[in-house]
Amino acid sequence: MLAEFCCDLISDDWLWREKDLRTVDALLLKWKEPLAVKSGILITYSHWEGHFKFCASKLLDFISEGVKRKLFKWTDIRADVRQRILFCSYRKSNLAGQSQETFISYLNALNDERYQKALNARDEVIMVDDNLNTSRAEAICRNLGVDHSWCALKKIVIDERILEHRNAIAHGSKRLRTGDEMDFSNPDLVDALNETRGLIREAKNRFGNAITTREFLSG
Repeated sequence: MLAEFCCDLISDDWLWREKDLRTVDALLLKWKEPLAVKSGILITYSHWEGHFKFCASKLLDFISEGVKRKLFKWTDIRADVRQRILFCSYRKSNLAGQSQETFISYLNALNDERYQKALNARDEVIMVDDNLNTSRAEAICRNLGVDHSWCALKKIVIDERILEHRNAIAHGSKRLRTGDEMDFSNPDLVDALNETRGLIREAKNRFGNAITTREFLSG
């Protein structure tokens, strides 16, 4: 079945990432040095973004293939999800100078061949080129009809402790955007790594459940 296939891909992707994250745990226990925390931040963030967007892409694949295979109709998909996907497609097309009437007509074209073109706007729906902060994670969830509360409540963990430190490390800086020097002895950073690891697992569960329950459908 298509749903099982997509969920298996999500599980397989999580498993190899979990192996990396267990190695990070071992290094943190063994080294207890700033370099271990730096490495942990870089690796953990990469798997947070990578797995979240992989899961989102599999859900989008399921929606697209489900419509193609007539498992459900494009019009069976929740109106808010259809409109968000179509809006992403509209932005991708970069149609300059379109009137409001044309745009509304585009959004309302929900029952013709245009759906497949809209579902192909993968980069825009999943925001593949953007760092995965909480606001973007929420937007991706909304685009695909997935509850977003589980990640929206983790702004301090994701945005301030993991992503902000990751960006500073990746750009070779000793300081955060605030100008504060990074303190890798702060136990909050290790706690944030553990919480992010939990969020990676939660992404697997949330997107997998959205596939099996077809959460994106109306009624």
